[in-house]
Amino acid sequence: CEQYGADSLRLYELFMGPLEDGGDWETSGVAGCRRFLDRAWRVVEEDKLSRETVDNEAMDRALHIAIKNVTESIDSRKFNTAIADMMVFINEATKAPLVPIDGFDDFVRILSAFAPHIAEEIWGILGHSESIYHSSWPVYDEDKIKTANVEIAVQVNGKLRATIEVAADAPKEVVLGLARSEANVQKYLSQKQIRKEIVVPGRLVNLVV
Repeated sequence: CEQYGADSLRLYELFMGPLEDGGDWETSGVAGCRRFLDRAWRVVEEDKLSRETVDNEAMDRALHIAIKNVTESIDSRKFNTAIADMMVFINEATKAPLVPIDGFDDFVRILSAFAPHIAEEIWGILGHSESIYHSSWPVYDEDKIKTANVEIAVQVNGKLRATIEVAADAPKEVVLGLARSEANVQKYLSQKQIRKEIVVPGRLVNLVV
């Protein structure tokens, strides 16, 4: 606590792994959690927050995944994965030239469940006069969690022959058409009859010949 702060200690205890599994103590892990909090602080300190619309799909997606998983972790107690998702958001925010202040508000509110002291400090800096604990819990947007495109493995008789990138909501016929049009797939389909076409949405196509 003296070296890294109470928030870093709290975070590390929950980040070590599932509570029921316990874990081996590594002081370096506390330092890692402190670095995460330092990066969150720097997003504010470096004057990157904007009240304008910020077009950054990766950052939006990371934020809403974090909100979803932190919300669900309250019941599931899988705090380690929820904290990991918050770290992913801060990595995206650190890379971005601008961060929407509304989105960062939401991040600070979910952070407050794990790091109450720094969250309260940042909340005040963001211009809020009341305590963060009087604010409402953020709600994630399912549409922002979905990816626009997915990479799908294309197999022939169970063996990987190609990968294709398609829209996440592409219909089966489109996915199959793209899979069959791949040059390396056509080579294994040549002069053979397709007996079965298996499509696992968002994951793979398997053409049985």
